[in-house]
Order: sequence, then structure tokens, then C-alpha cells
Amino acid sequence: MQVSRRINHTGRKKIRHSEVEIRLQEQGSGPPSFEVDFRMNRKELPPDADLYVEAYHRNTLQRFGFGTVGAPLPPLDTMLDQVDLSGPVLFRVKVVDSSQQISRLIALADRLAPRYEETEEQRSSLMIIRRMPEMGNLVWKLSFNELHKPVLCINSSVPDGIGQLQHNPFFQSLVLPSAFREVLMYILWNQEGEQDEGSWQEQWITFANRLAPEECPADPDPDIRHQWIDDSVRAFSEKHHFCEHLIRRMEDHNCG
Repeated sequence: MQVSRRINHTGRKKIRHSEVEIRLQEQGSGPPSFEVDFRMNRKELPPDADLYVEAYHRNTLQRFGFGTVGAPLPPLDTMLDQVDLSGPVLFRVKVVDSSQQISRLIALADRLAPRYEETEEQRSSLMIIRRMPEMGNLVWKLSFNELHKPVLCINSSVPDGIGQLQHNPFFQSLVLPSAFREVLMYILWNQEGEQDEGSWQEQWITFANRLAPEECPADPDPDIRHQWIDDSVRAFSEKHHFCEHLIRRMEDHNCG
């Protein structure tokens, strides 16, 4: 449902990210849907104010009406079928007072990163793996946000893409070392200073430190950082024998 009247943004209240949880849910090969858990103190807001959730990426946006503050009511369909899914989708929550002639935005939470439904195995891993539609001829890519672990997106057009990543040496050897490198580069070139304790960034650096001959350098020199990343990726590849498994699979394929 669209808000048709002009909205006055004066004097709005900021809704903290901790007061809203958005969970993405996979829908087979189609676009994901989502659920919202509103945790803000609704006593501070008019009960009859309208509640909206907007999903957006780049220049695309999809808006959903969630009833009112006093009586939240999720829509029957929360499928993200009108948003560009080629990258990370963010959300915003709006509380709009429509009691006057001009609708007024009275509370807002923006740049909300969704959580992905995860199995127990996924929760203990460093990366989330998801099938992603609308990737064209791109086979895979990484999606980042500051709050949650990286998402390795596999083109949903690839038959059994996640299974291929888990069991096919061809796929593993061409994807995993490159993805590992990209995550480390993202952390070292996009994060300043020490990583927050318990953050996904700290977990990745700790994991890489166990593999590399030396720990992550504090020196900002790009050459030193690149060398450490090279050493980490090489050690990661050695640990999982990517090249050996790939050659063996190719030889078996040629013999067959």
C-alpha cells in the first residue's frame, strides 16, 4: 500500500536497529520472503499510526503495509519480487501519522540488514550460502554488510548449485579460494582498527591467522597486506587439497 499524501519528516523518532529483527526466508528458486519482529516501545507512538516496511536495493523499492502500531498485521505476501536481488537488500521501517491532512513520518529505522534463516551447521560456519535469482551469467558473488557474516550467492540457474559447491571439486577449486581472498580483502580494506570482539570480521581474521605463517599485519602497507592474504589463501588451498582433488577428478573424467 502506497502512502499517497505528502509526508512531513519534522521531529521524527529514531528506531534503533535492535528494536527490529527482519528474517529472510528462501522460497525455492524464486525470490525470498521475509518476517519482521517489532520490538520497539510502542507506548511512545500513537496506536493508530500506520506501520510500513520497505525493502530496497539500488534504485528499486518495495513497500509493505504492516497495519498500525497498536495492531501490527503482516501482509499475506512478503515476497521480494519487485526489488533488485543482484546485491544485498536492506530494509527500513516507517511509522506514519495519517490523522492530519498531511501525513507525518514520526519514527524511522533505516539500513536494516536482514538475518538469514540458518541451520545449526550454518550458524557455526563463517559464511552463509544462498541461491540467488537474477544474476544473469554471473555464477557466484559475495554479498557483505557490517552486521552479519558474508553471503556467498550462487546463481539459482546453476543446477544444484549449493550441492556442487559442497561436493564438486571443479566448483570448489574455482570458487572457494577466490571467495576466501575476497573476504579478507574486504575486511582489511574496508575496516579500520581492531575488529569488534565476536564480530564476523574477527572470526575470519582468527581463522586466517591459524592458517597463515604469520598473523594479520598491523602495517597498512598494501604490499604487506596482499602478501599475508596470498599466504592465507595458499594455506587454505593446501589444507583442502583443492588442486589435487581437481586434477584427480579431471583424470577420472578423461579416463571415463
